[in-house]
Amino acid sequence: MPGDTLHQPNDKLLKATFSIPENARAFFKHHLPPDVSAAIVWDTLTLEPASFVDPQFAASESDLLFQAKFQQTDTFLYLLFEHQSTEDPRMALRLLSYVVRIWERFASGNPHPAKLPPIFPLVLAQAKRPWKTSTKFQDLIDLASLSAAGLHPWQPSFVYQLMELVSTPYEAIGGTPEGILTLRALKAEPVQELLSDQVFDEALFPSISKDALERLLRYIFNGELNKTLFMERISQIKTPKIRKSTMTLADQFREEGKTEGISIGLEKGISEGISLGLEKGLLSGLIAVRNSVLRVLELKHSRVPEGLAE
Repeated sequence: MPGDTLHQPNDKLLKATFSIPENARAFFKHHLPPDVSAAIVWDTLTLEPASFVDPQFAASESDLLFQAKFQQTDTFLYLLFEHQSTEDPRMALRLLSYVVRIWERFASGNPHPAKLPPIFPLVLAQAKRPWKTSTKFQDLIDLASLSAAGLHPWQPSFVYQLMELVSTPYEAIGGTPEGILTLRALKAEPVQELLSDQVFDEALFPSISKDALERLLRYIFNGELNKTLFMERISQIKTPKIRKSTMTLADQFREEGKTEGISIGLEKGISEGISLGLEKGLLSGLIAVRNSVLRVLELKHSRVPEGLAE
């Protein structure tokens, strides 16, 4: 759509998929540490209507906050999706600031003596290469010298879980069929594997909704790939019903692309036409003003010196 920034297709696909509780539950169950996953009462998982990402990072991050029962305590599961091409060595600092905001929001609605709920932060990274950044906040603090050894107890101790799609094999991605296909597509996009068998997994296609299939194919279609190869890949789908559905959607995307191109072209043409018209009109107006001034000077002085006329 006109005006969309490059990050928005990633953001929309992730949020549309994992805003559905069933997909979020299956994802967290599979990818959280076993002891954490076993303690969560999964049927209490709900999505919180809030985002804590700073505006300056909105082009490369999106987030989802969930609340659930952890044994007898309410807890938050914070999923931060990092989809910029280069890692941030200070990700732990940014993430800690988001976690503090979650606590501040909780504290504003739950006065003392209510204790702050635990938060499990998980960063889902969509990069071309594995990160070298430490997931421990204390590694950002200069505590290397002997004189600083006694300062350790007074520094924040904070660790986040990092799930790097580039380092996760396609078959190791778990969850619902919709969640698996979404994460496979997000993994495949930076390494140009959107047309691979792992993304076009016919064993999973029948298990996802029509809306989910459309979101997935739209994300692939809008990727940086050859549209002819995309159509050829769809024609290779063996299941007739799925092939027909995907071909219909692909034709729809192409028509939308043509309409959008015409719309953008008209908009640009009208804008340039107005600009050119204003410029031409302004020039004509200035010439008319100049001629009027010269006539007045001629009437008053009978002759206008050449230098003054210029």
